[in-house]
Amino acid sequence: MHLRQLVCTDAFAGVERYVTYVSVELARRGHQVEVIGGDPLRMRAALDPAGVVHVAVSRVGAVSRAAARLPRPDVVHAHMTAADVAAVLGRPLTRRPVVSTLHFAHRRGHSPATRTLYRALRPFITAEVAISDYVAQMAGGDPVVIPNGIPDITVARSDGSGRTVLVVQRLEREKDTATALRAWHRAALRHDGWSLQVLGSGVERDSLESLVADLDLSASVQFLGSVDDVAARLGAASLLLATAPAEPFGLAVVEAMAAGLPVVAADGGAHRETIGPASPDTLFAPGDEVAAARLLDGLAADPARRAALGGAGRARFEAEYTVERHVDRLEALYERVAR
Repeated sequence: MHLRQLVCTDAFAGVERYVTYVSVELARRGHQVEVIGGDPLRMRAALDPAGVVHVAVSRVGAVSRAAARLPRPDVVHAHMTAADVAAVLGRPLTRRPVVSTLHFAHRRGHSPATRTLYRALRPFITAEVAISDYVAQMAGGDPVVIPNGIPDITVARSDGSGRTVLVVQRLEREKDTATALRAWHRAALRHDGWSLQVLGSGVERDSLESLVADLDLSASVQFLGSVDDVAARLGAASLLLATAPAEPFGLAVVEAMAAGLPVVAADGGAHRETIGPASPDTLFAPGDEVAAARLLDGLAADPARRAALGGAGRARFEAEYTVERHVDRLEALYERVAR
């Protein structure tokens, strides 16, 4: 099939990373794939080796015009509302089905104007996909639930003697990184040679660094920003702490599962679907820094339990969250809507 992926941004966050994972796997299976949108350098670094065409534009009008210059695809797959607009604008020319993925856990439209816009778009969208049961529940309607998938992460696991806890997430309000820092302040393991590494960037970095100073944590907390060696760090770490209370999916959590890294996570959002069934006893009430600290301390003192939990997470990843399983389901949807 000839498949077109649209994302109207110039970023390389979770949605854009997901688009590269899916596009590369689709191309590996012999489909003709093109991606419009996303950060030019990082998208091309991922897509070019797989022979996926990338067009580096990001605004709705530019995306729609770029699509009009390309051969007509079998299916157009849009990611986020702006891409939905671009896909619908181009539909009179392509006359092909539009699939839209819901990546966020809220109803479409945060204002009367955007809700009106979505109501106008909806009749031209052939099928909607939700990336988790939680997103489907929060978004409403009747989307097809196709859980996200990621490429396998092959890492050399540490021998259990490491003393690093990772936080891997955007430093934005909805991720609640402050709870991770407050839990770290309460945890005893920081006095026993353990360190907390925070990977990611965002508007809250300055305020979070101020909180570290206020809590006198500078000796054991590092902010590393956006890094390119996440897989290696997952392999070297001993725990992942995920504090987002309403995560739509949580790529970092599933990456940790793939790497066999045990996860301590807020008991909310899609964490209940991803790591929850494999590790229910390591979930804590969202925002409960005391419970999070207690879990970190308990696991720090028990390498055998960490290994067992990492193995359980890995098994769940293999069963549910590989990119191959995800694309199997996408292919079936594409074939159905393209008939």
